[in-house]
Amino acid sequence: GVNFAVTCGVTLGRRCVIAEGVSFFDTNYHEVDEGRGIFSAPVVVGANVWIGHGAIILPGTRIGDHSVIGAGAVVRGEFPARSLVAGVPAHRVRAIECRDNFTRS
Repeated sequence: GVNFAVTCGVTLGRRCVIAEGVSFFDTNYHEVDEGRGIFSAPVVVGANVWIGHGAIILPGTRIGDHSVIGAGAVVRGEFPARSLVAGVPAHRVRAIECRDNFTRS
């Protein structure tokens, strides 16, 4: 139940939890503005990240270790480790407190 639309790369760290209905895109597949070309950039998801149901991860996104992405979030940009990220467009809601050896289950 997870969609990967990949042209240049999606990297997932160890122990990620990905809910049903999540979509990863590393390209927009078409030119949005005339003369700007197609935008493609790798997606990088750190270790021990939880991505909630129906989230959409857009080209060039980087999510740090131990982060949580809320259900339905539309994620674009760079988020540091231990971030709670939610919304449309997604933004960092707050920092997450956890030890380096914490494992999501």
